[in-house]
Amino acid sequence: MTTEILDTTRETQRAYFVPVSKLVVHDDNVRRTDKRADIEALAASIAAHGLLQNLSVVRIEDGRYAVVAGARRLAALRFLIKQGRLARDFAAACTIVEPALSAEASLAENVQRVAMNAMDEMEAFSRLADEGMSVEVIAERFGAQVRHVEQRLALGRLSPKIRAAYRKRELTLDVARAFCLTDDHGAQERLFKQVPKPISHAPSIRNALSGGRAPATDRLARFVGLNAYEAAGGRVVRDLFEDEVAFLEDGELLQRLAAERIEGMRESLASEGWSWVEAQLHHGQIEGCASERVRPRTRPLTQDESQAVADLEAEIESLDNELETDADNEALWTARDAAEARLDALQASFQTWDQAELAHAGAVITIDRNGDPIIARGLIKRADLKAIRKVQRATTAVEGDAENEPRADGEREKSTGLPRSLVERLTSARTRALRAELSANPQVALALNVMTLIRRSAARTDMPGLAITVAPVGFEDDDRFERERADASTAHADADLARLASEPPEKLLQLLALFIAEALDVTHDGGSPSAERTQATADDLASVLDLDMSRYWEASAEFWEKAPKAYTIEAISATPAMAKLSEKARKPKLAALTKMKRADLARVAQRQIKDWLPDVLITPPRSGAFTVTPSGQAAVAHTDAA
Repeated sequence: MTTEILDTTRETQRAYFVPVSKLVVHDDNVRRTDKRADIEALAASIAAHGLLQNLSVVRIEDGRYAVVAGARRLAALRFLIKQGRLARDFAAACTIVEPALSAEASLAENVQRVAMNAMDEMEAFSRLADEGMSVEVIAERFGAQVRHVEQRLALGRLSPKIRAAYRKRELTLDVARAFCLTDDHGAQERLFKQVPKPISHAPSIRNALSGGRAPATDRLARFVGLNAYEAAGGRVVRDLFEDEVAFLEDGELLQRLAAERIEGMRESLASEGWSWVEAQLHHGQIEGCASERVRPRTRPLTQDESQAVADLEAEIESLDNELETDADNEALWTARDAAEARLDALQASFQTWDQAELAHAGAVITIDRNGDPIIARGLIKRADLKAIRKVQRATTAVEGDAENEPRADGEREKSTGLPRSLVERLTSARTRALRAELSANPQVALALNVMTLIRRSAARTDMPGLAITVAPVGFEDDDRFERERADASTAHADADLARLASEPPEKLLQLLALFIAEALDVTHDGGSPSAERTQATADDLASVLDLDMSRYWEASAEFWEKAPKAYTIEAISATPAMAKLSEKARKPKLAALTKMKRADLARVAQRQIKDWLPDVLITPPRSGAFTVTPSGQAAVAHTDAA
């Protein structure tokens, strides 16, 4: 039944109660972007307070009415009827408008709507809370999330002066939320007085109010863990508005818990026989040690051990294949992590340390920016270098085996994350680039040659990656280098010693560079025992030559198709576009990437990742390449003081 009531405000309009079943949405309704959550929230409000505003409708055929303004209210009413919270024949209050004005009426209602001010909403919720209404009930009556109500009530921590400033638009809502980090109105107002207006940078307010508390993102806080800190009686101040923002109030307790955990790790390391063990907790760098270090030897494996390694590698590869088509399967990821941990532990058990070297070497515990402990073994203090070298020479003389000699320089403990075949292709590309660069730098070629001769004389060791005997290594070289080498070979093919001796030194150095470069091959697979040493040679040479691998190599679609999906996703997540997103915004994007097929993911990577190199191709900075300027020192001092 439709009930008509005369609207006294305008003769041409009529107010009706129309059954919801006879209402449809008009084509002129301008709203197009409602979300289900919004409709459910509005439905909750209507259930609590009734329909507070009429729907605007026009008559259409068959006794039905089209809603030109109020589509959300209609959807909410239908939702309540579907839930059984309203009768099926429920009649909604409607206002009849002229058909010619339908689009205008819809636009006017939506454009003229003004959202409630956050402070007004806080005061309204606060009055209900003061009357004894729970947060859950308030949320239900207004169709809001409980967290939204809690956040609005938290604005009640603001001093009246800060609230007034918000109403005057002297600060943003994010800044007002930042002021809520403390309940001390005096502290809020003192800071407000000091900061230039208007205030728009919330992090600076949050930092100023943290008052010496350690942020939960601090490396020590992550190392100890919030659960352990709170279990020990520590208090954590959390920002109700920012899930990731929290501060640890008791700095002394945090330091004590970190020291206790470090002490346990120190005792465990000392039991391995190291001469000394140190902890450098407040930064992730190792200081006070020589660039060299002693290395463990990998003993020969038994047939059973080799088979165990092969079985674990096959298991991991099989799990990777399954994850290609089922990337969200947590059970598969758990199984893969467990298999990888078993493989790492097994490979570590094959390594042994020379006890004579341990007597002159030590270990350092550092904590990286994520709070993860990093243990570096085999470090040598500068004062112990002579003793270590004496031990190494004695060991070499006894064993007569340079291959088992402890390795120094260029440690690369972490896996490249890439298949061995792909690492070989990357390091082959780097070899091509280094040969080309070395051939044009006689000074470095001469130094490389001399260093090789010194190593052969002093320690009977070779330069990994350099066939300096000299034997040219066949290689598909850079065009420029190949052309210059061919020209030089042709021009001097019949030259004897007397003729070469008559050449200017500059010419001889140029020729030396060309043919030393021809002996270079730093290709490796990233997994063999000699791979680390070869990579170290390549890194040293690339650093001295200031090699820019981006001139010689770029990631192709073929590279991304051969790279593991996890590796590709990690590279995409590090792009500037992804890095600037919040953690909440990043998660669904990364989840979508994991569901892609390898070929599709490769196309995304090639499109989004620019000016990028894998770790194995990155040239490390040369020693002394960076200096701290006076202005930099002043900035560091200012940061430390803050």
